Amino acid sequence: MTIASIVTAPSEISLDTVGNESFSEEMTRVIDLARDHVANVRDAVADYGEDVPVSGLVIVAHTPDDVFAECTTGERYDAVFLAQDNENGQQLWDESLLNMVLETADCAVYLETLGTKADPLLPDPEDATDRDDVSALDTSSNILLAVGPGPHTILGAETARALGSTYGTSIRGVHLYESTDAERFQQGRKALDLTEYVLSDFPDVECESRASEDVVAELLQEIEKYDVAILGAPTKQPLLQRLFGQSVPDELEPQPTTSILTVRQPSHALSSVYYRWKRAIERTSVGEDSPVLEDDF
Repeated sequence: MTIASIVTAPSEISLDTVGNESFSEEMTRVIDLARDHVANVRDAVADYGEDVPVSGLVIVAHTPDDVFAECTTGERYDAVFLAQDNENGQQLWDESLLNMVLETADCAVYLETLGTKADPLLPDPEDATDRDDVSALDTSSNILLAVGPGPHTILGAETARALGSTYGTSIRGVHLYESTDAERFQQGRKALDLTEYVLSDFPDVECESRASEDVVAELLQEIEKYDVAILGAPTKQPLLQRLFGQSVPDELEPQPTTSILTVRQPSHALSSVYYRWKRAIERTSVGEDSPVLEDDF
């Protein structure tokens, strides 16, 4: 895992001077602050005890777009996690940049939209509180997994499973469909079957499929009943507005309380070594009636 901070430098500054004495005093100060912040986050993540190597990186560039284009294409990283806001509630990235990453990344993408009742996932490194007593979600928390016929079903289900297992939450998978669209219903039902299979060994999970006159509007309302909602990268404008913190429908709270984790599974994911291995294991260890991972999910 790499914890990265991006520092933007004015276009007239040559990036070749980074770290040299000729680099401006102000830019040096900003870079040093970024290094300190990355080090704090890296140490906090490492303290959670997961057996995963954690490194820190400060990237100096003229535009964040160039950095993300380089980091999210090719095979450099398997996934990228983006927080929209910093600890002071300030927006970190332009919507156009986030859209670009969601549309073009070759790797998996996780985009965090914090609600007003969310606690920071990482405790203050200076806080003496026992980390075992601090978590972003308590045992009464619940997760909504929005299930649909889009290409992100598996990643969404596996993300819900990982988050739920870590924090001991319940998971509810919901598939909403328009009653007049039989084809979409069948596609969504297939996705829900696959979701149930991925979560089959999770102790506290419920899945349901129900008709709706307005799928997007009902999903927006459903989201606000949970602590965390996991969505596949949306294309409908009302969902994008909710995702990027823009105006929301009148019937919703002006300041939504639910945190959203948007996931994007790259189109080639099911051809990866991992999923080829997963399919092989399934063919030898489960019955013929188990859902099959197919390229249209």
